[in-house]
Amino acid sequence: MDLEFITKTDTWIHTHISELYNPILNKTVIFITTLGNMSSAVAISVILVSYLVYKKYFKDALFYTLAIVGSAALMFTIKNIVSRPRPVHHLIEASGYSFPSGHATISATIAFSVYHIFKYRTKYTNLLLVSCVMWAVAISFSRVYLNVHYLSDVVGGIGLGLFWSSLVTLIFRKSLDR
Repeated sequence: MDLEFITKTDTWIHTHISELYNPILNKTVIFITTLGNMSSAVAISVILVSYLVYKKYFKDALFYTLAIVGSAALMFTIKNIVSRPRPVHHLIEASGYSFPSGHATISATIAFSVYHIFKYRTKYTNLLLVSCVMWAVAISFSRVYLNVHYLSDVVGGIGLGLFWSSLVTLIFRKSLDR
């Protein structure tokens, strides 16, 4: 892996992202990023798990819970090990370390998990897939646009979310004969 290329790309985007700023886009992106914050993720998760339990999809409720809790725990652990500082001059306030992006990790986990749970329960599989991917990409892009993360933080977060969700999916398929 060429770390110099990654660093140069991160720096170039960080330096030039403000050229895209305009009041309407800024407000839109700030709204999008709130959809990926921890309180939104918890609300979405509570609603989804409640629905799954109501429908008696207990294995899916457990799968989703393990996917979300596990990816969050893994993300916080990696953040504290890597301890990468956030970019300076962000458009909104952000605290904590930068790598991996928590918004990207959790939105990718939610997207993958929702797709996995509902892909065989809908005839609109393609729409579900596109919606899930757009959800994760929009939230991840918002973090780079707002200059609170480098591109590599977001790519790492998406990768982490997909990795953990895939691992939990494989474990569930193997152990619960899904």
